[in-house]
Amino acid sequence: MSGGVIGQILTAIAALGGMLGAAGGFAVLAQRRKLRADAADVITDTALTLVTPLRERVAELEDQTRTATANVRELSGAVALMTDELRRWRAAILSPHVSRDELRAMVSHPIEVPNGRIDVG
Repeated sequence: MSGGVIGQILTAIAALGGMLGAAGGFAVLAQRRKLRADAADVITDTALTLVTPLRERVAELEDQTRTATANVRELSGAVALMTDELRRWRAAILSPHVSRDELRAMVSHPIEVPNGRIDVG
């Protein structure tokens, strides 16, 4: 064999080795992409597993907040009514024109408040 043929064979072997090496490199890249995709799936599944209960809890807390806000509004209204009634009673007590019997009659009636009444007598 001449040097030219041996050179061609060596060149072909080198080219074949390069192709095999490139194929292996592509396989490694493909494997890395698959691993990254699998990792992303695991992270996504884990996040969804954690987020779902949190969303449910937030919805519960929002409902409780709405209920508490409604209760505070109702109580504020009742306090305003009671404050007005106490002011009316105080004015009557301090008035020289209101008798003791009139005061007793005034305080013997229940005070009507939203969702109920308060008996003070």
